[in-house]
Amino acid sequence: MLVAIVAIAAIAAGCTTRPLLERAIAARGGALQGVVLNAEAQVYAGVPGRWHYRRTYLAPDRYAWRIETTGDADTYVFDGSVVRSFVGDAEVAVDASPTAALRSHARWTGVVLLEGLDTPGVSVAELPPADLPAGAREGLRVRFADGATYRLGFDDRTLLMWADGPLDLSPLINGPTSARYDDPRPAGGILLPRRTTYFAGERRLAVESIDAACVDPPALTPAAFTDPSHLPDCPADGR
Repeated sequence: MLVAIVAIAAIAAGCTTRPLLERAIAARGGALQGVVLNAEAQVYAGVPGRWHYRRTYLAPDRYAWRIETTGDADTYVFDGSVVRSFVGDAEVAVDASPTAALRSHARWTGVVLLEGLDTPGVSVAELPPADLPAGAREGLRVRFADGATYRLGFDDRTLLMWADGPLDLSPLINGPTSARYDDPRPAGGILLPRRTTYFAGERRLAVESIDAACVDPPALTPAAFTDPSHLPDCPADGR
């Protein structure tokens, strides 16, 4: 009996001392490489109203944002090198600058999806309790080689519930942004938050609701980020 108790205690201790990043990935169901999210948002700043869009991410840094309009969709695609803007299928602009807004979207998305945080030039450390927001049990500080720093907070299930860091959400905001994540639901075996509330300080910017989430769809490859027509859709049932 004593041997069994010692063994159980050792297993429990091992679980609690595993690095938080590893535990957080395991808690949500495992790692992922990419995701397609169909969403709508109630926007309160910049251009207020109800927005409908699709966000697509592929590790380590490819990202696309397709915004539905009354005419042709506006699509912004980052292929890891440059950002291209499209109206419908027509390319209308190219931005190779390091400050292109969509680059910050790609990095933020990778951070909150816990992807690419073990790569060279990225340091990850646990947050001290004094730096945790209300409701968070544990947290991480993620710092990139260029100095950009993000903080992540996790609940008592080790699921992401808060993040803050630099994000260019022009015309809403370009600067320090925080987000509250809730309503986690499974998609492809991964628990993903279905509601996100964005803030600038105490000012609420937008509330995003995910209608469908597709994890690692087969058509999501680097080649998909060369043209909007190549980006995969995500059906309403998320499969």
